[in-house]
Amino acid sequence: MASSFKSIGSIIRRERKRLWRTSPGLGLQSLWEKVAGADIAAHTEVRSCRDGVMTVSCQTGGWACELQLAAADLTARMNALDPPEPVREIRFVHQARGGGNFRK
Repeated sequence: MASSFKSIGSIIRRERKRLWRTSPGLGLQSLWEKVAGADIAAHTEVRSCRDGVMTVSCQTGGWACELQLAAADLTARMNALDPPEPVREIRFVHQARGGGNFRK
């Protein structure tokens, strides 16, 4: 019985990592909101996390520049929440007009 729990646990961990990499909206965005806070999260959206690099799309270039200055702190705060895969870097990019799903 214990071995089946181990295999279920390994399947859950594997799938959690797979979803983390391929579907940032399924948990990564909620972690980001905890790290960044509601105001910043309203102007940003997680696009992906691959090979330890998380890409966050920003509503304006100003948001992208300002957040890039805080990237090291935000990365440390993200990793403190124990994500499925460690984040070694957060990159902030400006989202072109009409392409974002930002909340107002």
